[in-house]
Amino acid sequence: MSHSHPHRLVPYLLAAASLLPVASFAQQTEPQPQTEQQQQPASKGTVLFERHEEPVAPEAEQPAVTPAKPGVSSSAHPPRLRRRSPDDAADDDASPVEPSQTVSAESSSSSSEDAVASVSPLVVTEADLAAAAQVPAEARRAPLVAARDLDFHLNTHTGLAEVRAQVTVKNTGTQPLSTIALQVSGALKWESARIAQGGPLKLEQHHLRDDLDHTGVASEGVFTLPEALAPGAVAKLDLYYGGTIAASGARLLELGAPSAVAVRTDWDTVTDAFTGLRGLGNVLWYPVTGDPALLKDGAAVPKTVEASRAREVESAFALHLTLEYEGAQPDAAFFCGNRQHLTAAAEGVATATWSMAKLGPRTPSLFVTLAAPQEVAGGLVRVVTDAADRAASIGETAARVRPMLEQWLGPKPSRPLDVIDLPIPDAAGYADGALLVAPLRTAQPAAIAPSLVVPLTSAWLPDGLDAAWLRDGIPEFMQALWAERGNDRSTALAGLAAESKRLRQMDADAAPQMSSSSSDAPVVDGPVTSLSTCTQLSCARVRSAYVLQMLRNIVGEESLQGALSGWRLKQENTPGSAAQETASFEQMVQQVAGTKKLDWFFQNWIQGTGTLPQLEIAAIAPRKIERATAPANLLPQHQQAYGGPIGREVQAPTDDPRARWGGDKEVAQAGSWLVAVEVQNTGGTDAEVPVTVRAGTLTNTLPLRVPAHGKATIRIPFEAEPAEVLVNDGSVPEAGTSLHRRSITIAPTPLR
Repeated sequence: MSHSHPHRLVPYLLAAASLLPVASFAQQTEPQPQTEQQQQPASKGTVLFERHEEPVAPEAEQPAVTPAKPGVSSSAHPPRLRRRSPDDAADDDASPVEPSQTVSAESSSSSSEDAVASVSPLVVTEADLAAAAQVPAEARRAPLVAARDLDFHLNTHTGLAEVRAQVTVKNTGTQPLSTIALQVSGALKWESARIAQGGPLKLEQHHLRDDLDHTGVASEGVFTLPEALAPGAVAKLDLYYGGTIAASGARLLELGAPSAVAVRTDWDTVTDAFTGLRGLGNVLWYPVTGDPALLKDGAAVPKTVEASRAREVESAFALHLTLEYEGAQPDAAFFCGNRQHLTAAAEGVATATWSMAKLGPRTPSLFVTLAAPQEVAGGLVRVVTDAADRAASIGETAARVRPMLEQWLGPKPSRPLDVIDLPIPDAAGYADGALLVAPLRTAQPAAIAPSLVVPLTSAWLPDGLDAAWLRDGIPEFMQALWAERGNDRSTALAGLAAESKRLRQMDADAAPQMSSSSSDAPVVDGPVTSLSTCTQLSCARVRSAYVLQMLRNIVGEESLQGALSGWRLKQENTPGSAAQETASFEQMVQQVAGTKKLDWFFQNWIQGTGTLPQLEIAAIAPRKIERATAPANLLPQHQQAYGGPIGREVQAPTDDPRARWGGDKEVAQAGSWLVAVEVQNTGGTDAEVPVTVRAGTLTNTLPLRVPAHGKATIRIPFEAEPAEVLVNDGSVPEAGTSLHRRSITIAPTPLR
């Protein structure tokens, strides 16, 4: 189960397939005066709303309808809505592709494969390629969509979408912009454009190869501004586009992926039974800007999605959804994981509205559910499914996970977890905050729990957290804790390292080359983005989970539990910015740590940008204590590690803090050992790592803080002849391997 935008498609990137050229989609639209024919009303049953042309009076037998309170249109006038009749789809030629077919929740996998395979792929012609090549790079890269206000009219029976998008674009470049390029799905078509409160804009559009949409094609609109947009300035555009959104596996089929894989991966669609649109990286149902990305280029698609999340974290997004449907009214809709009950506006029409001042580190998504949810686990989870036994399985699993979350994050979640049963067997699941969309099955809680821990944790966290490393990292940390409970610590750390290694592949193109030859390195080498500001999954999720794991080692499990639950409660009552959320967390952890100063840790691991630690065992010097009565009361002392050059061991008195530095075992009388271990760190970040001396099943572990580009030494008391030393157990990420082991060879005692 992936979080926010699952896109694990690399195994299916077989080859790049060229699209055959046919009739060109590239075209240019100049503002034209309306003819008498253009001013005639549309056919009866068509969804209409305020456009750039002069308003048309509604037909006498179909009076205009004003939407109810939620979902009020952002247009200058209320939208005119008419119920679409079953025959209307045949008369409507506005869509460039065929309408989607209705798919029931019980549809088989094979029928879904047939439906996807039967959809004709969109084509990119030579004329399209030529038009796309003429678009200046800065027209795609310099604009930032600072705000979107969408009137989104969607017919779930036909898949027809008609959209008015009021978009605020900021020039983030260094040169004035005369043109702005925006993209939507290749299944949609730009219709008209104008400057807000101004005149029409020249519009040129063409198809563009782009795997950020499931069709493998984007419709790019190039808008010529009346005046060049200065660096830092904003322009408000008033745009219209529309078309039919249907299921498509074209981008994967073009690469040679099996149709079954395409169905399970690219399941976004609009039908009476299920409507789900995951946004950038899956379906471009809203306007975006930027360079296209192709699956054949390795991790280009997920990296582009991550970059967009980071760029638009402060962008606003308002959505006014008007839903036209056949049969029973759908119950609710979800935008960015936030549920809104659909309100009837007219017969066959329902509406909902969302307004987000800041999008945050997420990709906009839209889902519509037909049935009311079943509440399970005492209201902790709301499940939308027609199978009561599946809902019961989810409820039983949530009840098992709940005690761990209550222990770490407090007694009550911030909101319920919403689960939507995805009617495609074995499909890739999707999670966005406290929303989980996945094919449900009846199974034992132990089998379901790993997929439920992350979204359940998100339900505990305050909605709208700005600090991505806390929003995404705490759920990943909880996932590791759950794995540790079901298995052991080493298994949990191995799972975290495996996920980190997978995400490392996504970051490889943007990071310096690895200096380590180890293929097991969990995180990329080279300078890193500060964790407090990072939004990439490799740090927002995995590196932050490592940070929480290290804090657990340093301050103790109970102390970190108190810090996390206290911080969560504070954020519920006094939400703040990402910087404020991070500062509040640091203050809470320092509070539970007492006199143990953690400034070094926060500066290195949360605020710092240095390279990751690169540890190695520099030297080991075991020494047997030969005196007749060795000090027996060597109790643990957890304030500071004693370090220094390895050499002749000084006999310290029992009141010397160096002699009291120990682990969880007392040093025996005669016959005990003192093992000095020197660790070197060639990386750019301080690290406190566990150092273990082992002999068979007997171990003693102590923490050692090793400075960046430096060395540190620790002397570990041991009750038997030591056999090996281990440095780091995988809980501290390194640029190379995170586990160092060396055997100890004891020289025989010479005969006297």
